[in-house]
Order: sequence, then C-alpha cells, then structure tokens
Amino acid sequence: MRKIIGSYQNGNYTVIMMSDGTKIRMNNLDNLTPDFPESIDMKISNKCSGPKGFGPCGFCHEQSHPNGELANLSHPLLDSLHPYTELALGGGNVLEHPDLFPFLSRMKDKNVICNMTLHLDHFLGADSYIKYLQEEGYIHGIGISVNKIIDQDTIDKIKSIPNTVVHTIAGIMPMDGYKALYDNDIKLLILGYKYYGRGKEYIKHDGKIMDRIGDLHSSLMDMMPHFNLISFDNLALEQLRVKELVDKDTWNRCYMGDDGDFTCYVDLVSETFAKSSVSDRIPINSNKIEDLFNQVRV
Repeated sequence: MRKIIGSYQNGNYTVIMMSDGTKIRMNNLDNLTPDFPESIDMKISNKCSGPKGFGPCGFCHEQSHPNGELANLSHPLLDSLHPYTELALGGGNVLEHPDLFPFLSRMKDKNVICNMTLHLDHFLGADSYIKYLQEEGYIHGIGISVNKIIDQDTIDKIKSIPNTVVHTIAGIMPMDGYKALYDNDIKLLILGYKYYGRGKEYIKHDGKIMDRIGDLHSSLMDMMPHFNLISFDNLALEQLRVKELVDKDTWNRCYMGDDGDFTCYVDLVSETFAKSSVSDRIPINSNKIEDLFNQVRV
C-alpha cells in the first residue's frame, strides 16, 4: 500500500511524493513554475572497475574507469538542497566512494531522498548492504542496470528489495533480454542511447544498435502488459518515438517535462552542472542549487 512520504511547496505549486515513486504536482494556475529542481541526476564517482571479468563498459557516456576520481561529498552546494529533493546518485560505481555512508546519513537528516543506480554485478556483490541502506531509510529507490539476458534466480534477487527498478539502455539490451524479464512484476526504466563519452565510439563498432532501437520501438506496445510499469528518460522517449504510440490524453497525463524544466544534472566529480548528462557542462559557479537551476532553465 502506497503512502505519502513528503510534501513541499516549490515556486507556485505543491509537490506530493508517494512511497511507490508517484509524484503529484498541484496548483490552480495554468503553469507550474519551480524555484529549485525537484530531482537532480548527481554523479558522485567516476571510479568503476566494470562488470565482473570485463573492463569498464564500452558505451559508458561518463567514461568511468578503475582509477576514476571521486566527488567531494562535503561540497557546500549540498547544503543548499531542499527537503524532499530527489537525488539520483550515479557514477561510476557509487559504492566505491569511501564517504558514501556519511553522505547518505547527512542527506537523510536533511530529508533529501536519495536513490541509487548500480550495475547489476555491483548490486549482486552488495545486495545485503543495499537492503540495509534501504531498510534504515538511507536510500529509497534502487536502479539496477541490466543490459543482458539474466536468469530467474537473478530476477528474484532483484525483486527481493522493494522500490527496485530495472534500467536498460535502448540499443544495448537485446529483445530476448526484455523477454526474460516478462511477467515478474518488474518496473522497467528504458534509457536512451547516449552519443556521448565512450558512446560516440562504441556505436561505430556495434552496427546493430539502431536495429535494436527499431525492434524495441516496434515491440513496446506488446511489452506493456508484461511489466508492472515501463517508463523512459527523455532521450529514450525521442529515440523510441513513444509519443506516436500513445493517445494525447495519456501523453499529457504522464509526461513529466523536458530536461531542465524540473530537473538538472550535477557532476560533483568534475564540479560541473548541466541541463542533462549529455548537455554541455558548466563549471559550478554558485553554492546555491537555485542559481544553477536558473541557468539551465534559460
């Protein structure tokens, strides 16, 4: 049963946060104008040893690697975060940051909602720790990056932790990989393929990426009944032409806004920020999140 986990005023509207990830925006005006970002995609580690038995992922748009740098998790920008702001913590492998737990504890005290994205192999090596962090309220949602066919035992381990979403990348995950996830009550987030970082070169060597994106577009409506929920980042919405597949009312009800409307990206490792992780990055020039947000909204 879902419940309200937080409510706050942001500019001219009220936000209500639900335990299952549902977000409701409310006012009696014809516009929603925020003063600060509702959610922030925040990179805190560029260190990543890659999946077991392999080097770093060839399509990683952040170009993370085993000797990557780590963010300053005492950066004064973090003091300006508002209660119930959602942080999508990523990297790199966030678990390799030695200051992760003190940071999560500090954010919990500020009522900042931390979500975490992990590669499947990193999750499987730390699932007990992840479960502890969630049960104690240090993190809320967990995104697990899956881009290959996985077996039922692995699926069951993913499902054992509440508020878990399987993340896939359009063009990387094969259709058989999606079908292996069918009818497991899974929430799925499809991310667009990023022609950024190592992704620019990887696509030159994998000639089937565009074919897989086309196959995924053709299969989306058939996939819908097999998942608890399917959602998309804005890049995937564009690449998969999702708007063509749904009626106008559904699109207007479900679309959460363009990049930068209610969100922003902060690379705390390089101390830069942007509208999204594939936008041109700007050096952090203020310790107030409102100032950064106003620059990306222009």
